[in-house]
Amino acid sequence: MQQVGKNSFSPRSLADVVGVQFGASMAEQSARPFYGEYAWAFDLLIDRPVGKECAAITAWLIERGVLPGATLLDAGCGTGRYAGELARRGYTVEGVDRSSELIETARQSVHGHGHSVSFRIGDILALPAARYDGILCRGVLNDFVNDDARLSVCGAFAGALQPAGVLILDVREWEATRDRKQREPVFRKSVLTDRGKLTFTSITELEPERHQLLLLETHTLVNDAGEHSSDYRFVMRCWTRSELESVFARVGFGSVAYFGAYDPAIRAGATDRLVAVAQLYDIAGASSILKSPDTGNR
Repeated sequence: MQQVGKNSFSPRSLADVVGVQFGASMAEQSARPFYGEYAWAFDLLIDRPVGKECAAITAWLIERGVLPGATLLDAGCGTGRYAGELARRGYTVEGVDRSSELIETARQSVHGHGHSVSFRIGDILALPAARYDGILCRGVLNDFVNDDARLSVCGAFAGALQPAGVLILDVREWEATRDRKQREPVFRKSVLTDRGKLTFTSITELEPERHQLLLLETHTLVNDAGEHSSDYRFVMRCWTRSELESVFARVGFGSVAYFGAYDPAIRAGATDRLVAVAQLYDIAGASSILKSPDTGNR
């Protein structure tokens, strides 16, 4: 296993990573082992209270008039566990992800749900117009590091929603994430699988000026065939609440409520996650902002 020190990220490697964060091909995106080679182990390594969180998501949707039977998009659906649970709660859900391996895992995981949930390989920047009553996007927006890309993806969500459609998303909040990663820069978890013992390690360095996280992920699988390790370096950019509010206003979302988790009892600022529930009020705003010539970095 490769040894990693504090200065693992050279300026050259960081520049290379930043260059492929937006506009990379589907094949390049799938190169991340978490989304490709080890897609089958994602849910084993990242355990989530899916049922509890989908109960909150459902309650928020119903409060905004998006009732069971409505059509939802799970944008960046991963292994499909949220899409499957929301379908079980009565919604018709389409999951979209750029990773063919994650989509295949999702299709296998929801076998038996019938026609209420489906999955496809696709780009969340190229969504059909006015198709969905609600959109869920968990964590994906941290991967968009440029201002214009962030504006474009939120505009794509607005354009894909029916009038008064609801968007629910979460992002990493910069200040709380910075404080947490200063305390806990290393995350490691090992699980026993039918393919051997798998250990996942994530090491985070901070780039405060750009609100960025510089990450090195390593998957190590040990079995009778020996030991196999895969490393992957990449960059995430955290969000501030003011930035999210600005983007929402520009692309046509209002009536925004903020939380610290998928739990209405946890206030915004109590965790390093910022969960937002927003409603579309100006569908024309999305199309106009995407056509604007001045949507560069600000």
